[in-house]
Amino acid sequence: MILKAAWVVPVTTPPVRHGYVEVEGDRIVALGPIDQRSLPPPAVADLGDVVLVPGLVNPHTHLELGCYAGRLDPAPLWVWLEHLVRLRGKPGRAQRERQAASDGAWQSLQAGVTCVGDISRENVAWRPLKNVPIRKVCFVELLTLAGQPPRDPDELRSAVAAVEEDPLLTVGISPHAPYTVPAPYIQAALSLACELGRPWCTHWAESSEEVAFLREGPKRLPFFLRVLLWRHGITSPRLPPMEFLDRCCEGAKPGALAHVNYIDDRELERLAAAGHTVVYCPRAHHFFGHPPHPLPRLRRAGVPVTLGTDSLASNESLSVLDEAHHVYTRVPDPPSPHELLRMVTLDGAWALGLADQIGSLEVGKQADLAAFPGAPDERDPVAALIARPAPPSAVWVAGQRVT
Repeated sequence: MILKAAWVVPVTTPPVRHGYVEVEGDRIVALGPIDQRSLPPPAVADLGDVVLVPGLVNPHTHLELGCYAGRLDPAPLWVWLEHLVRLRGKPGRAQRERQAASDGAWQSLQAGVTCVGDISRENVAWRPLKNVPIRKVCFVELLTLAGQPPRDPDELRSAVAAVEEDPLLTVGISPHAPYTVPAPYIQAALSLACELGRPWCTHWAESSEEVAFLREGPKRLPFFLRVLLWRHGITSPRLPPMEFLDRCCEGAKPGALAHVNYIDDRELERLAAAGHTVVYCPRAHHFFGHPPHPLPRLRRAGVPVTLGTDSLASNESLSVLDEAHHVYTRVPDPPSPHELLRMVTLDGAWALGLADQIGSLEVGKQADLAAFPGAPDERDPVAALIARPAPPSAVWVAGQRVT
């Protein structure tokens, strides 16, 4: 299969005008300018005026929460969380959240997202996701304060073992956050990820109250949460967030840190040295009313940053291209369009441990592709793509067209 496009954007090299990508099976076998290759006409599928890019990557989402879309108003995190817990407690939760996971995967594909890093609270989303032709890392979430497993390392190991991996499904491990999982359990979870060679992700420095808990104690956390911490014996380490994380990560490989909304300059160097990737969720950040994200400081410090959507319970869509547009148009000192495209492709793949397979158009990589509108006379097709995001006209995963 040979796909011809007005523009081919490999991400790791400059855009190619009037380019092509050749696919055999699930792999890219060649790409470049179409006029430099002699091809019999029947062998070429002319996609027309499109920009052909690597399939977009959303490294942090909770697809199962999509059934609560539009039911929660913008509010501070803790207010939103209490309302969400009440909604999730209503009858029929399992069925509606499984359906939401499947629906969210299809919505992602329709936005050009060919790979998601999805976190499921009770490890149920992987089953419906297995039937959707999207690449996915299904993170099993460890949450000690929860009423249902996985709540401890043994339950986590069992839940991870239950996930049926396949070429499009990789299991991941996600200790929820440092105020919901005790330090020894976080360490055990990250050790398990290292043992199995699987990616891990955790929510980190998401709120100012969380940072205060790590440094000083629980007094700034909501009362309901302080009660749960007391019941489960979770205490403050009384350490800066990054020093605490370094202790939890001893012996583990770098992972993905969702949000990192609050970090001071003293900890930036430690974060950069650790090698973790930060997943910034711009529109969810705005939804919760956080102060400006430290994105510029993170980038200046050399911290890898990618973009995610979080869930539809705090966002308008599952499009990371919409996230890039939000950053470009609403965030001070934004990255360039080309940097933003890399953040929602190759950098996202790196956060999920899949950068050797996806995230850029290179010979030997998986043929995950998305074709977006784009005329050959565009001065900069990537700038146009970020400035005027539109739905893709076609999407491929592992060489198979899925939309």
